[in-house]
Amino acid sequence: MIEKMILNLVSQMESKKMINRADREQYEYALVTMTERTITVGTMLLIGLVFNQFIPTLCFLVFFLSLRKRTGGYHAEKFWHCYLMTVITYIAIIQVAAVLSESLFTVYVMLSFAVLVIGVIGTVNHPNMDMDKDELMESKKAARLCVLMEALVIVALIALKINDLYVSYMSLAVILCASLLCVAKIIKQEVKVR
Repeated sequence: MIEKMILNLVSQMESKKMINRADREQYEYALVTMTERTITVGTMLLIGLVFNQFIPTLCFLVFFLSLRKRTGGYHAEKFWHCYLMTVITYIAIIQVAAVLSESLFTVYVMLSFAVLVIGVIGTVNHPNMDMDKDELMESKKAARLCVLMEALVIVALIALKINDLYVSYMSLAVILCASLLCVAKIIKQEVKVR
């Protein structure tokens, strides 16, 4: 449905000479991607509000989106699959974060393992991205640097005795990214470097 609306919009833009026919695919891709991302992030923020976890949700999103952009990982084939899995996963994260904030040792162990996984794998070359060797190496380097920076921020927040719930949400963002990397590897959802 979203894609149909975007395709109609781009057709109108083309018919009104706002865009060139040669650029049509790029506009379609960009608008679909932006719309789907806006719907997904907006829903997560709404879920955060409903569960009275808006600030922790912002913390989660900053950590997750900045890392996920660099690591890649499992991707659903259709937007509604992705959307549904995201909503269910985020509601589960809200529930798990509250429990884990009471047992931070478990969070530290899981976070350490996740940082190690991301450090080793770096990035999964998803079929939609189809990076060449140089792009993949740059992406792996960026993912490793990002996870290191996020881990250092979490350690600093722990040392400063910031609210354990925030630490839990940020840690779960890193853990989820590492999990999605592993799922993509396990189901072989990656392109070999050319």
